[in-house]
Amino acid sequence: MKNHQFGGPGDIGSPEHRSLWLCGIEYGESENENGTDDEIENYTVALQWRNWTYNRNAFKLIASIEGQKVEDALSYAEQKKIFESSTAGYFQTNLFPVECRTLGTWTEDAKIRTGFPDKRAYADYIRSICFENMHKQLQAKKPRLFLGVGITHVGDFSQVVFGEQVELERHDFEIGGHKKTVFLRQGEIPFAVVSHLSSPSGLNSNEALETAGHLIRNMMRK
Repeated sequence: MKNHQFGGPGDIGSPEHRSLWLCGIEYGESENENGTDDEIENYTVALQWRNWTYNRNAFKLIASIEGQKVEDALSYAEQKKIFESSTAGYFQTNLFPVECRTLGTWTEDAKIRTGFPDKRAYADYIRSICFENMHKQLQAKKPRLFLGVGITHVGDFSQVVFGEQVELERHDFEIGGHKKTVFLRQGEIPFAVVSHLSSPSGLNSNEALETAGHLIRNMMRK
């Protein structure tokens, strides 16, 4: 685990062919995937759309960032092969390597696999041992946008991107009486952190996803 770096499906990119990085907090424990062997092996857009709210809403948010309508997110994702193709310029990853059902979950299996008795000790280890190398890896790859998902971990996202805590622009907006938050920072690697994509309090409507996408797009175009 000490050698943990960013990994995941899609195209991690390079300075010559920069990718959009979507970074969650940790891998969820997947339910049985509803798809053919070919779809599962290739992590197709159709499989992602069918199985996971997180990915559906990620496609909608990315569509808005790219200047598309959220209603056209599926067709846009299929056209670009988002997270499916290893050359398309979209990369899906997470901060922490161990898959858990929820952010509070720490199973007996996780204890055995990692050697850590609780999740706090495990997360502190990743932060202290791995974040510096993850920062170096990210700086070497130069994503065209780092898009973190989960505002409770905005400090962790800032640490792996910038190597330190930095001042961020905070944008709050309301949809249906519910506050949503986006953190932004311009720079060589444009940075955004949004509310979760599959929780009841997160970016869970087309309007919220479109609004957040427009904020990020406008930041990138300045």
